[in-house]
Amino acid sequence: MKIIHKILVPTDFSDCAINAYHFSLQLASKWNANIKLLHVVTPDYGVTDLPVLVDIATKEKIEVSSELLKNFRESGLANMLEMLPSLPVVTDELKVSSLPYAAIATTADENEVDLVVIGTNDYHSAWENAFGTNASSVLKQAHCNVLVVPELAPFHGFSAIGFAADLHETDPYHLWRFCKLMEPFHSVVHCTHIEKQGSSDKTQMRFEELQAFFENNNTALQLQFHALDEDSIETGLGVFIESYGLDLLAMPSPHRDAFSNMFHKSMTRQMALHSKVPLLVMK
Repeated sequence: MKIIHKILVPTDFSDCAINAYHFSLQLASKWNANIKLLHVVTPDYGVTDLPVLVDIATKEKIEVSSELLKNFRESGLANMLEMLPSLPVVTDELKVSSLPYAAIATTADENEVDLVVIGTNDYHSAWENAFGTNASSVLKQAHCNVLVVPELAPFHGFSAIGFAADLHETDPYHLWRFCKLMEPFHSVVHCTHIEKQGSSDKTQMRFEELQAFFENNNTALQLQFHALDEDSIETGLGVFIESYGLDLLAMPSPHRDAFSNMFHKSMTRQMALHSKVPLLVMK
């Protein structure tokens, strides 16, 4: 079952974008997928309010950006030439928009993209950037999966990966789909549900039911289940990532409220979670 056909990689030519591009090239090689690079040029309104001068300044930005985008694509392929058995097909596109996140989501939709790979700036700001204005808007608007890749988390394979279940009724499907997606990596999949201590919340299914479902429906990957009882979701995810040495954390996003609640801002837990592993948000 082939799940990922097309990958979209937005780029601003920064170091974090380079890392996300290298990351996506190695993923695409495993999945036999194609990559589209996207750079969004914002109109240059800062110089003047006169439309003619704005057009001239913007056209100059487009010319420079077009050359940068071509060099970005070719240098990334050159860097991966000796590392990969075969290089994916990579195309690029340049768009002009005052709202980069909207252009990214629209491009993903127009091209029927299966995965958007977004780079984040650095260890200390990765989660803030990932869930800041642009990337959080992409997460909300994109119809497809979104992978957030910290700048200091280069691709080293996925020997141990995690899936955080919120026990929504769609979780068995998302976990099964995640396992199918990761089959080429021969990973061990750790699945967890984190229950806040003292919580009286009622979920739509029990964690034991999710585990029983997969005991009766085998996957090609080894699945392990871990129920955690922690003070907060953020604390639990930090413990989960560290305890099992995860290379990737996946979370389903069946509705926005559950996702937002799970990642409400907490400076303490941001330090534990924000940049150690890439995050895959499954739509």
